Amino acid sequence: MNTRFKDIFRGKVVNKRLTVNTGVDEFPRFVVEYLIDNYCTEGNFQDDLQQVIRRLRENFVHGAEAEKIRHQIRETRNHSIIANLEVRLQETEDKYWGTISAINESFVNVTESLVRQYPMLLSGGMWGTITLTYDETEVHNKKIRPFKVTEFTPFQISVIDLNEYIEKRRQFEADEWLDILISSVGLNPDHLTRREKLLYMMRLVPLVEANSNTIELAPRETGKTYLYRNQSYYSTVLSGGRATPAGLFINNATGKVGVVGSRDAVVFDEIANTDFTDPKALVSIMQGYMQDGKFSRGKKEILAFASIVLVGNIDIQARLPHEKYYHLFEPLPDFLQVEAFIDRLHGYVPGWEIPKIHPGSLAQDYGFITDYFCEIMHELRRKDVLGSLKTRYQLMDTSTAQAGITGRDVRGVEKIFSGLLKLMYPHGELTDDQLGELLSLAIEGRQRVRNQLHLMAPGEYGPVVLSGKLAQSGKTITPTLLDSERQQRVTLPSTPRIGEVIGLAVIGDDRGCLLHFEMQATKGSGRIVSLGSMQKVMKESVAAAAQFIKTHAKDVGLPNDWQTNFDIAVLATMMGIPKEGPSAGITIVTGIVSALTGRPVRNEIAMTGEITIMGKVLGIGGVLPKLQAAIDAGCKEVIMPKENERDVEMTPDYVRTKITVRFVTTIDEVLQAALLSGVGHPQV
Repeated sequence: MNTRFKDIFRGKVVNKRLTVNTGVDEFPRFVVEYLIDNYCTEGNFQDDLQQVIRRLRENFVHGAEAEKIRHQIRETRNHSIIANLEVRLQETEDKYWGTISAINESFVNVTESLVRQYPMLLSGGMWGTITLTYDETEVHNKKIRPFKVTEFTPFQISVIDLNEYIEKRRQFEADEWLDILISSVGLNPDHLTRREKLLYMMRLVPLVEANSNTIELAPRETGKTYLYRNQSYYSTVLSGGRATPAGLFINNATGKVGVVGSRDAVVFDEIANTDFTDPKALVSIMQGYMQDGKFSRGKKEILAFASIVLVGNIDIQARLPHEKYYHLFEPLPDFLQVEAFIDRLHGYVPGWEIPKIHPGSLAQDYGFITDYFCEIMHELRRKDVLGSLKTRYQLMDTSTAQAGITGRDVRGVEKIFSGLLKLMYPHGELTDDQLGELLSLAIEGRQRVRNQLHLMAPGEYGPVVLSGKLAQSGKTITPTLLDSERQQRVTLPSTPRIGEVIGLAVIGDDRGCLLHFEMQATKGSGRIVSLGSMQKVMKESVAAAAQFIKTHAKDVGLPNDWQTNFDIAVLATMMGIPKEGPSAGITIVTGIVSALTGRPVRNEIAMTGEITIMGKVLGIGGVLPKLQAAIDAGCKEVIMPKENERDVEMTPDYVRTKITVRFVTTIDEVLQAALLSGVGHPQV
């Protein structure tokens, strides 16, 4: 046990092992921890805990009992409850009013001296024992306001000294301090690698850094929202419910500012299931806010400091995001898969690297009382640690493409970096190696965002390799992202094969992908049967290809008896990806001809082009993302309509120079380029 830590931060530390499974989970964690620290001794813990639990049970007010308790206060004129007391100043009356939601009362008389003693009552309220009286002679603005606080004993630390916290931090080595922070959030550092511990710190960044926008997608049971729910009452977690502009920003009817304007962090949990009313309008407001920290509805503009956190689930495979995802924002709702919105995210936390929570994951050592640490994180939002360190590093793009680092890249890195520094080195004293470690993690978070933007819109977001250069040593820091090496397994055939052909398409929001088709001839009567997850337009491509085959069988070398003796099955593999678009026409014809003639299709090519029933190849859209997909898959050549020659010439050099494009105008040219020579027989 870290008794030195307990001694240095005496009165602000609790044995986290004793706060687990107390049987009073309905109370805020910081309330339970405060009571355990103040009223339970480790030598007689169980007996003391029972006393605490009994006190909580006897004095806590359940919502259904509110009217009963109001009656008791009136009758006895002296009644104590355990609840949250929040105070506000009503300036038109020069009067402080308390709100006690437990008894449904928002006009409780409180004295000015109580507010001076416990100023935190004005910022979110405080939990404690509240002794109330009832005095019907208390009249304000011709209304009787009889409820009055006579005594208040808080269950929270009432005075926070950030300077004291920072000075005492100096007494610990970096590794020891990291373990203390992990224990403080309720986890056992002995069961985590250093990287996993730092990823937990990355989760905490939005709580210590104002206007820090992050996303984390992770498997279930990894505690994605645990920190936000349990470590800060200044954050709000919206779990798969309805999110409205009024609730988030401003209610135009009442003028009340929403949670974005009043909280430290707004966390969208289960983001894929969150119901956004008027999604496009809301995303537009969010984009503006995430850019400059301001929002407006009507004529009112508000400056706010809440961080935006998106949290959701993602399927994994071998500890990496599943290969079914082309980019790592696919689990988001379609209306959030907007490049301008995603570009405003400062960092992407790789939640798939964080282990699932199990009984052994829970803290076994001393950690900060949650209430104290919550207030420290809140105060750290106002402190600048990064400013004095900016001369010690430089951000740059070290890619060969030189697409260029943007202002949003710099802001993204600095937001995450600043938050990590506040957590680990709030005193601003660290070595170059320590600075490089946190800078690398911050760069990685933003690089992950940039990588996905490049996949989603390669024309707008060129390839960038974000790096940091340390001024003193000259060392260049370029983090390696394991997930960037993840590949979708729509791969090219290893050898030329009969009836197997690769097409190109655009799916989602301007995203290129490979289409893998398999064609097979079977005994039948000339039918062409579509299999796989084809949508309406692609089925029309199959129909156009079928019509062309039927009327031009002799021209493409098909056997005379194919319509009376054979059926053709057309299978679009990768069943989970909807196949849409008219540009698969030449691909389907090539596969059918290959299956019926026994001529293998070249395995290093991909093709895209719409076909008419007369055999003409028409131009297509999405040239750049299709070429990028072909390059990523290792294709050596792409067959494309002649009409798109100008489009290819306008693609960036890093695309155009990496692949050969063969332009065609007729299906005959396609077959000559794609099929190997020789005539075989249908593969039945």
